[in-house]
Amino acid sequence: MAKVVFTPWKEHSQLLSVRNQFYPPPGYEGPDMRSKACALVGVWKLRGNLPHPVEATALLTDAILHDDAQKNSIFSIRATYSAAFCRFVTGLVDSKLHGQKRTMFQRAIDLGLPASFVELRHEATHRELPSLIVLRNATQRSLEWLWDYYWAKTALDSALVPGAPASEVAGNGEDPVKHIQNAVRAALEHPASQEDSSEPPRKKRKSGQHSSFLATQFVSICRASRDGPRVLSRVLIEDSVLVPKGRKLGESMDDSFATWDKSLQTIATGQPAFLPALTEELVNELAFTSRSNAKTDPKCEAIYKWLDHILRSAQWSTARQALSLGYILTVCEKSANHWTNLLKDAVRRGNDDLSAITGGRSTVSAQTQKKSLTGTSSPGDLQGLQKYGWDTVDTWDSRPIGVV
Repeated sequence: MAKVVFTPWKEHSQLLSVRNQFYPPPGYEGPDMRSKACALVGVWKLRGNLPHPVEATALLTDAILHDDAQKNSIFSIRATYSAAFCRFVTGLVDSKLHGQKRTMFQRAIDLGLPASFVELRHEATHRELPSLIVLRNATQRSLEWLWDYYWAKTALDSALVPGAPASEVAGNGEDPVKHIQNAVRAALEHPASQEDSSEPPRKKRKSGQHSSFLATQFVSICRASRDGPRVLSRVLIEDSVLVPKGRKLGESMDDSFATWDKSLQTIATGQPAFLPALTEELVNELAFTSRSNAKTDPKCEAIYKWLDHILRSAQWSTARQALSLGYILTVCEKSANHWTNLLKDAVRRGNDDLSAITGGRSTVSAQTQKKSLTGTSSPGDLQGLQKYGWDTVDTWDSRPIGVV
């Protein structure tokens, strides 16, 4: 007997129409229909049986539509993004909603949801609201993930779906991850295959040399699939691209930084999901390494230096604003070893907004705060002021406003 499924929409074509309003096909130049799609999903919500990915897409899209500083305060925009993102993640990974009791991280792994989403959700719920840049980036990554997880599968013919994931475009039964790996390695082997060889060398250098074209290829690979940023990051790590072959312990990484910084930053600009994926794969490599003596392993040292460079150097100051360091710190604390301990200390030293990430207080000592707030000064200074009619009346109570 066929299973009866109740849906809030009458025809499957209505769901596909809403999908195209949320994710307009390439080349679409008509009016923005996202607001209408959000309103229709609100009606579907009242009817019941609304799939969570549909509701989450509407919430995240509605948060983007409310991102207008001329109409709304920055705090309200951050709060709207945070609420939509938290509801999206919680609806997927909360064990109370799905019977079997498992941790949120376990549920995320089962679903293929980035573990950093769970940590960012915890940060937004229990700590300070993440920055607007981080929330915008996370929202965009969430919509891309929802496309591959749900919306791409709603089409009756996947070949007609714009932006179909790698599993649908690979063809010939090829493994989707293997397909992306092959594309990345092909780009690495022939990075400048489309450049004009007759172009003068000086003009080539002015146009960014071969790195610009290579970065463009990588951006296209990342955009082709949800798995693109992660698989690209794994290839860069495993194929000794970011870490030179034969490197010895203690050797400088300056040449590698100079070679790859510009390309990696271009990829991060073209595909915001790449930099979070790269840092997550780098820290996972440090935390879960199977090397017997990681402390003296040159590759582990190089990976640590890459993370330290990305998280603290001036060259990456703009790009790393899109990062949420909560996942990195959590992995370092849960999987402590020589390099993760160094990384944790480096992040805490270099991050001016650590209190917003860890929920901690300022490192300024209580004695220093009390001295600065009470206005304590030397007797000579007080005597000098008293000559002009000034005197101390009482000490300053340094408690925050509203604290009894």
